[in-house]
Amino acid sequence: MARKGKARIDIKQLLKKKLGNSRSFGNLAYGAALKKTQKLKKELMQDFDRHPVTNELQKGESGTSSLLGGRGNLFGFLGFNKGQNPIEILRSQLENSIKITNPKGTVKKLTETSFIWQFDISVPSDSEVYAVTPLQWSTRSWVKGVEKGITNYANTLFKPSKNSRSGIAIQSQRKIGFIKFKPTPYVTDMLSKLRKELK
Repeated sequence: MARKGKARIDIKQLLKKKLGNSRSFGNLAYGAALKKTQKLKKELMQDFDRHPVTNELQKGESGTSSLLGGRGNLFGFLGFNKGQNPIEILRSQLENSIKITNPKGTVKKLTETSFIWQFDISVPSDSEVYAVTPLQWSTRSWVKGVEKGITNYANTLFKPSKNSRSGIAIQSQRKIGFIKFKPTPYVTDMLSKLRKELK
């Protein structure tokens, strides 16, 4: 005579399935995730807007740069075209890319007293940031140049010229050597911090 097998009931799996199919719990979890994401994104954008690189590039051809030892202009140093707004493209990427990509989410962990609801949140990678911030005179990203270093800084001469892209700086054939530029932590550091806080 065949023995009847006993079905094992996994209470946690049943609860997990019930939670996952519950619209009310899902809405509460999504609301909490959205609130946290918006808060961290707002903080990131505030840090971005306050950063010296952002402030100096927004001034365009006017003003002097604290990042260049108080001599010269960062906009001209990086070789942007007169009237260009390099910050706007970067700001747009940050504002539009950081978001929850799966509003439904997934119940990932469950205990007798709590559960974890996971949502996927998109944050631009370093390579994506570099891709939207190309230098006019190079294949390199200006963000990467700011963060990792610029090799031709010693040849930059700040002088009004019709042959200058920015109108205020040109590249000399010889090393001038009075500009001091050090790699400066910027956007990718902010995004790295954001990824850690979103976990």
